[in-house]
Amino acid sequence: METFKWSFGILFSRLVRLPSMGGRVALVPWADMLNHSCDVETFLDYDKSSQGVVFTTDRAYQPGEQVFISYGRKSNGELLLSYGFVPREGTNPRDSVELSVSLIKSDSCYKEKLEALKKHGLSASQCFPIQITGWPVELMAYAYLAVCPPSMKNQFNEMAAAASSKSTSKKDTRHPEIEEYALQFILDACEASISKYSKFLQASGSMDLDVTNPKLLNRKLFLKQLAVDLCTSERRILFRAQYILRRRLRDIRSGELKALRIFDGFRKLFK
Repeated sequence: METFKWSFGILFSRLVRLPSMGGRVALVPWADMLNHSCDVETFLDYDKSSQGVVFTTDRAYQPGEQVFISYGRKSNGELLLSYGFVPREGTNPRDSVELSVSLIKSDSCYKEKLEALKKHGLSASQCFPIQITGWPVELMAYAYLAVCPPSMKNQFNEMAAAASSKSTSKKDTRHPEIEEYALQFILDACEASISKYSKFLQASGSMDLDVTNPKLLNRKLFLKQLAVDLCTSERRILFRAQYILRRRLRDIRSGELKALRIFDGFRKLFK
């Protein structure tokens, strides 16, 4: 087991994907000596002229200044899983959190919607990445399908196709007539996820740690801090999505109320 752990650590810390070789991977000694920065856009790559793996900086460095590299456009969770660290909160523009959504089992069209999803390689429950800047169009398409009424049955397949990342269709997949319900569906999923994060963060302050082994205690504290940092970062993204969704829903609903007031005014006028 110790040998396996060592081999696994070597593999993950020194495995490099080489863009100029079609994404082939190679073990590159000393690659782990270069630290990651979210602000850097350059990677290690294979150089045909020297027949070696090289790194070309994207900026000028001063003597004695640390040179950084990009480990890839990864979320904080991916960086923690692969490299064992979490960037400071708010410093990773590519950070994202996986939001889990599912079809509503009580839906009278549940089977038809599930069949449409399966046709495009999806399932009843899916995860979509949410970033601080918003959510993917695939999540919106999935939400449209989840809340779609039986009267729109002929559009199930179109929505399922748009929810798949393999879709190459340029067709406008917006459905204004059910947008409010779709946004509410995503908001409910966000708030359920926020609740889970908050419970973990509250419980993390009272986790039992073994004080009989100082070495083990230090490691547990370190891992606990990484978990807290990651959850704090991901919850921040969910809070931002929650704010955007609530504001959009408020705008939609206030527009509807305004239209109803205008209609009511006309009705009274012609009485």
